[in-house]
Amino acid sequence: MALALGGACKFTPPVPIAYVSHGPAFGQPINPIAALPVTCGFTSMGCQIGYLVTVANTTRMALELGGGSLVDSELINAEVRLRTTRTRGSLETVRTTPDQVGVMPSTTTQTTAHSTTEVTGTTWLELPPLEQRALLEEMGIRSVLRATVSLGVPHGLSGQRTVTVQLALLRLADSAIAWESECGVETGDYHSEPQAVELAARCALESATLW
Repeated sequence: MALALGGACKFTPPVPIAYVSHGPAFGQPINPIAALPVTCGFTSMGCQIGYLVTVANTTRMALELGGGSLVDSELINAEVRLRTTRTRGSLETVRTTPDQVGVMPSTTTQTTAHSTTEVTGTTWLELPPLEQRALLEEMGIRSVLRATVSLGVPHGLSGQRTVTVQLALLRLADSAIAWESECGVETGDYHSEPQAVELAARCALESATLW
C-alpha cells in the first residue's frame, strides 16, 4: 500500500513569482523596440547558447503578439557591417593539339572570374555607447529591450536549480526605465532546464506587460 501511494504521489512545482517594478518612462510610447542580444548572468552556473536563443524567441514573439514593433539585433548589426563582393578576372592560355598530322596546334585565351566576399566593420555591441544610441536614433528606435538568463547553484537531493530571467525595457533617449521584471523557475523534479528557461521568460514578460 505504501508503494502504491508513493507511486501515485505527484510533485507540485512551486508557482513562479515575478518581481516587477515600473520606472519614470512607464506608460509612454515604446515602439519601435530594439531587441538586444540576450546575455548570460555573471553568476550563472552554465549558460548554454540554446537558452539564450529560447529567451530571445520567447520574449520577441510575446511582445509582437502584444502589439510591439521590434527590430532584431541582427538587423542592427546589418546597419553597421558592410558586405563587399569583389570579382576578379584572370587570363588562362589553353593549347589544343589536333589529331590530324601536319596541322599546327591552336592556342586560345580564356578569362576566368573569381569572386571573393569580405565583411568589414564592427557589430553594434562593439560600438561606443554614444555611437550605439546615435545609430538606433537614426533607425527610429524609441526603446530597447535587455534580457539576461541565469542558472543558479544546484541544491536539494535532485540537484535542482533556479533558472532566472531578467528583462528591462528602457527609453532610448535617456535610458530611463519603463519597467523591469524578474522571474525564477525551478528545475529538477519539476521541469527540465530548457522548459524552465522558457517558462521563466514567459513569466517575466507577461507579468511586466499585464501589470
